[in-house]
Amino acid sequence: MAEQEGSGLQVLLHTLQNSSDKASILAILQVLSDLLSVGTDRRIYYMIDKGGSEALLQTLVDTARSASPDYDILLPLFRLMAKVGLRDKKFGQKALELEALDVTLILARKNLSHSQNLLHCLWAMRVFASSVTTGAMLGINGAMELLFKVISPYTRKHTRTIRYPGCCVMDGKITLVALTSSCFQANLLVPSFLQMYSDYAPY
Repeated sequence: MAEQEGSGLQVLLHTLQNSSDKASILAILQVLSDLLSVGTDRRIYYMIDKGGSEALLQTLVDTARSASPDYDILLPLFRLMAKVGLRDKKFGQKALELEALDVTLILARKNLSHSQNLLHCLWAMRVFASSVTTGAMLGINGAMELLFKVISPYTRKHTRTIRYPGCCVMDGKITLVALTSSCFQANLLVPSFLQMYSDYAPY
């Protein structure tokens, strides 16, 4: 029985990576979402063992690099990535190897005025930043500058102070003081700035 379930999951993941049919991709994403929404985390770990992280990341890269990225696919895909990525300790490294970091940053920059699309991109970035290596790459590739652009409009009417060595956000303004490491920036500040955006962004 377990072998049949494993075989069925592998077929779904293989089809997800290789299909160009929107209806099929959406159907598979829904099935995966339903599977992971019930039961324990064992299902998520089982999916990871069967190559689920790689399948989601490759689908992201392929979809994002199409002539016209389809957000009907990207949004549920990002939600699954956030759920699976939190359980996969190697998710950030896998994303780096498959070039998912680059495409996610590109998508985020293109959606600064589209809060829902942007928030989904930031969810993925938050998971990526949990890895030291990928956190460093996010910082090097301009993730912090992007986050400053994202947060600024929503901090004008809301005041919050967060403190880390080298950074303070107060009275709606972001001030940097001697940030010495791109890795430090991404790993410590991405989660805080993402939470601020989640609190203040309109839906």
